[in-house]
Amino acid sequence: MAEKLLEEGRKMPKESLVIDYNNGGGQAGIRENPYYQAYEKLLASFLKTLDAAESISGAGEGETLKLDALRAKIKVTA
Repeated sequence: MAEKLLEEGRKMPKESLVIDYNNGGGQAGIRENPYYQAYEKLLASFLKTLDAAESISGAGEGETLKLDALRAKIKVTA
């Protein structure tokens, strides 16, 4: 998941926040880009997985710092 987030995160600056749609029958407009919805879901899943791994492993201070560093690497910034 981390690798996929990094890969998609590099593409993010090229993606538009909204996209045009045309459903026919006069139903056209703009909507949120599904790219961001998918990225957000993957990120949430990844962070939950990290939290679960930390909880299950009973991670000590060193392991927790490694997980925190990984979280910071994936973190989306404005």
